[in-house]
Amino acid sequence: MRKKFRDKFTDPNLIKKINDLENSPQMQEKLDSIKKQMKSKTFNPIYTISSLGIFGIIFAIFIFLFFGRYILIILIFGWEFISKFLKKRKIDVGKLYANNFLLPILENILPNTKINYFEGIKYEIIKNIFSDFEKYYSNCHIIFGDDYKTEFSNLQIFHYVENSEGNNRKVYDYMGQILVSNLKTNIDGHIRIVPVVDKNLFGYKKYGIYNKKHKDEEEIETEYIDFNETYSIFSTDELYTRLVLNPHIMEILNKWKDKMRVSVYMNEKYISISFESNENLFYLPSTKKVIDGLSLAGEYEKVREKLADFYGLIDIISEKL
Repeated sequence: MRKKFRDKFTDPNLIKKINDLENSPQMQEKLDSIKKQMKSKTFNPIYTISSLGIFGIIFAIFIFLFFGRYILIILIFGWEFISKFLKKRKIDVGKLYANNFLLPILENILPNTKINYFEGIKYEIIKNIFSDFEKYYSNCHIIFGDDYKTEFSNLQIFHYVENSEGNNRKVYDYMGQILVSNLKTNIDGHIRIVPVVDKNLFGYKKYGIYNKKHKDEEEIETEYIDFNETYSIFSTDELYTRLVLNPHIMEILNKWKDKMRVSVYMNEKYISISFESNENLFYLPSTKKVIDGLSLAGEYEKVREKLADFYGLIDIISEKL
């Protein structure tokens, strides 16, 4: 039987341990230093201009006065330079935040946890959960130090719509998290549990961004009407599907409908669960005020219950495999 890790996130002793760690003189001194570094890299127009140097500003004025007709080309190249400059600063802040505020917390929960803030979950995993989509962005890739190297990542799926003025507007199709537990199962092919997003006039289920039934899949009906109204099960292994999806798991999944949409994908290599929370977790601080308010305990408190819930659901499902 698979070990359970949900309790790691609900242990009251852990909160005290994180507080004690943060309040130690050595950690306070370190965090103050890190905050100063982070604040120096947040965007501030005055700081940004001054950091380019007085000679750079004089040179820009000279270019403007004597080469005005080429100003468009200059602006394009200038914007490209500034964009790269700001992107590098954002990456620097992300590394400082992940390594000094997130990692100490998560390593206290599950040692040997690793974080790459600007890396995302594998495309293959996203594709197995969702239907065709235009664009996506995934970040804050965490590999927890449990026995199954459980992975976490934020995920946004979106497309662009052109308005009457010819401008593109970004439309989000999905915003939430994915949790992936890497363990071998006895599943032949895969099992998908997909939330029902809507129904058409004839009562047929609609799945939105989530995958509808594929040609190689069979739709599995259960004896529970409420569950069948909330989810559809698509599988290439009916026998194992009925073995895994016992009444307790279906009851748990049904309760999630009041929190957020949840989708489950299982194959012989891993279990993945998507949580459509409509928010990002471990959001990167972008202003000096937010950076001043950062604390280890505060960052943990923001996500503690969600991570416990996420882990709890994957624990319940995987114990049947």
